[in-house]
Amino acid sequence: MGHQLSDALATLSAKSKSVEDNIAKAKTESKEKLDVQLAQAKSYAEQKKSEFIAKENATKANVDGKVSTAKNSFQEKVAQLKAQASAKKAQIEAKVAAKKQAITLKDAEWRYNDAVDYAQNCIDWAVIALADVEEAALQALEAKAKYDSLNTAGATS
Repeated sequence: MGHQLSDALATLSAKSKSVEDNIAKAKTESKEKLDVQLAQAKSYAEQKKSEFIAKENATKANVDGKVSTAKNSFQEKVAQLKAQASAKKAQIEAKVAAKKQAITLKDAEWRYNDAVDYAQNCIDWAVIALADVEEAALQALEAKAKYDSLNTAGATS
């Protein structure tokens, strides 16, 4: 790239020298020759202008193409990364949901077991209470029988 610039500058310098020489020569020549040289200079300038514009347009198209390619590549990469992130997020959310489900299931199992244990304890206490009721009823019947027997023995004496 640096070599090309040096060559371009050298060519520009040579052209500048040629233009200076032509101007010096034109001062000494006749009007006709000046008109011919002026027409040639204009033609040459137009040609160089056209070449420059064509070169600029080609360079611009090349740069635009590269920028477009880079932009598309970047957008594709961003889309790919977004897709990967979305997939990873979905995986994580699925794992979290599964863990929550497992915790909820375990919690429900503990609550069920606690409820069953409580019901069993209530039944055990009910059995004890019934035994106490039976014992109290039997004691009441025994006391009634004793009372009746003492009451009838006292009435006959």
